[in-house]
Amino acid sequence: MTTKKLIVYPTDFSECSLVALHWVRTLAQSLDADVSCLYVVEEPHIYSTLDVGPVAIPSLTELVRSAETRLDGFIKSNLKNFGKAPKAVVLVGRAADEIVAHARENAAELIVMATHGYSGVRHLLLGSTTESVLRHAICPVLSIRSV
Repeated sequence: MTTKKLIVYPTDFSECSLVALHWVRTLAQSLDADVSCLYVVEEPHIYSTLDVGPVAIPSLTELVRSAETRLDGFIKSNLKNFGKAPKAVVLVGRAADEIVAHARENAAELIVMATHGYSGVRHLLLGSTTESVLRHAICPVLSIRSV
């Protein structure tokens, strides 16, 4: 019995992430693969040490619930007309680590993701999720630069 191939498509809901959609669709059709549309929620505890006064920081449960709703809407708006509807996956943690782990745990054939293409100070300050995924993934990664 052959297992169905899987393409992991991480998104941050940005316009930049949409540039990878053409490739996700084309490759999913060519490989007869399922698509896992993935969003990673950063844990809110990183904000707990900030003295921000009476600002309400949402709980992890609220963040995940909001992300699930937003990801479902994102898929309905942008990933329609796929052969089989992509699976929505919301994970919690550091984005690059969770993307790589999800691909490994599900024996993904490929990760297709966009990159902002930051360099210099912006890259130093913001880091690069795509770069980290490229360095640590055990499957091929197709990185599409937004222009």
